[in-house]
Amino acid sequence: MNDKRLYLPITLALIIILSFGWYQFIYEPARREILNMELETRRLREIERQISDLKARHEDLEAFVEEKEAQLDEAQNFLPSTLEQDKFINQIYQTAQFKDVKIISIRAGEAVSAENLQSQVVNVKLSADYISLLNFIREIIDGGRLAVLDKVSVEKSSGNILSCDLSFKIFAASP
Repeated sequence: MNDKRLYLPITLALIIILSFGWYQFIYEPARREILNMELETRRLREIERQISDLKARHEDLEAFVEEKEAQLDEAQNFLPSTLEQDKFINQIYQTAQFKDVKIISIRAGEAVSAENLQSQVVNVKLSADYISLLNFIREIIDGGRLAVLDKVSVEKSSGNILSCDLSFKIFAASP
């Protein structure tokens, strides 16, 4: 009789322990794994959507890659191997003639070498009206090589003519 009384509580305790073990060691890890898989699936779908958008924007990815490689080559060739200050000075004269600017003098300074870069300052004295001066500077800076306007000094000369001292810094790759 005593065995029958113990049978029911032991069975219930065993069922509770087994249920708790099943929940803790089988159900919860499986549920976490399913949630992780759902998150990974969402992430992969987002990446797939981004790739589709990229393909739609750039229908031919090979052409896109070739364009980017050409831009990279162009950027690498942006700095000449030597300073070529003669070509730069010639560009200044041609631009001045085209933009109606009167060159008074041009003087190239000393070349300075750094680790991977050479630079040289080219001083230009000129006279021009305001609009011609701005167009001249824009044309030189936007020209075919890296040139930076280093210093500017402007004085009113006569009427609407300005007398200017400009310093451009040109760059080249160090040999």
